[in-house]
Amino acid sequence: MATILKMTIVYNTIITLISWLIIYLIEKRNIFKAWIEPTKKRFKEFIKGFSLMAILCVITQLILSMSSNITWKLSNDLNIKKLLSSIYYDINSVLFEEFLFRGVLLYLLIKYLNSRSGVLISSIAFGIYHWYANGVLGNLPAMTLVFLVTGFMGYVFATSYDKTKSLILPIGLHLGWNLTNHNIFSNGPNGIMILQVNGQLEVSNSHQLISFGLYMITITGALLFVKSKYITKQERTIANNVYSK
Repeated sequence: MATILKMTIVYNTIITLISWLIIYLIEKRNIFKAWIEPTKKRFKEFIKGFSLMAILCVITQLILSMSSNITWKLSNDLNIKKLLSSIYYDINSVLFEEFLFRGVLLYLLIKYLNSRSGVLISSIAFGIYHWYANGVLGNLPAMTLVFLVTGFMGYVFATSYDKTKSLILPIGLHLGWNLTNHNIFSNGPNGIMILQVNGQLEVSNSHQLISFGLYMITITGALLFVKSKYITKQERTIANNVYSK
């Protein structure tokens, strides 16, 4: 895990520098400044996105637990150092994926193609990427489910970028889900964290189908939030100005 974390930090640094350089060379301006300003509004976007996905994740897991007769308990091996390392890993992996799929690439796709094409290409790439990240390449049923869930989630993240013209809301949404799912419910790459299932979890076909359905409903809820009118007219004006020189 330590090696993966170090590599992710290196990748994040490289992607960040390349993203800034490409936009600067093309448009002679600092794209990061446009992404984080006005800071007060961007902070609110982050909090809204993070809170929404954390709450949706908890609701999803509770419904899934009740439908599958699953109960939870505190982990017998709860380790603060391991938990902090997992949180740090999640933050870095989210930043890596956001800079890669919703950073300069999506910015340029939207600017030089259109919003619909940019969002669609970004979400498809995000879904395909998770075939490798989740280790399901070659398993057609698993590939289909992973692509639909992560591609749809990528569509929500990309739409939130297009809506706000900033990475802040996508990062908030992404972090809210990953930190909650991975570290509270231990459904992540780093093993058992805060909670663990009582007994042995049997992953049956029905359990997988219920999980898939719940995830799709949850993501639809997130999409409705992103497409809602919570952004004021003034905020839309600020967002639209990002693409003007």
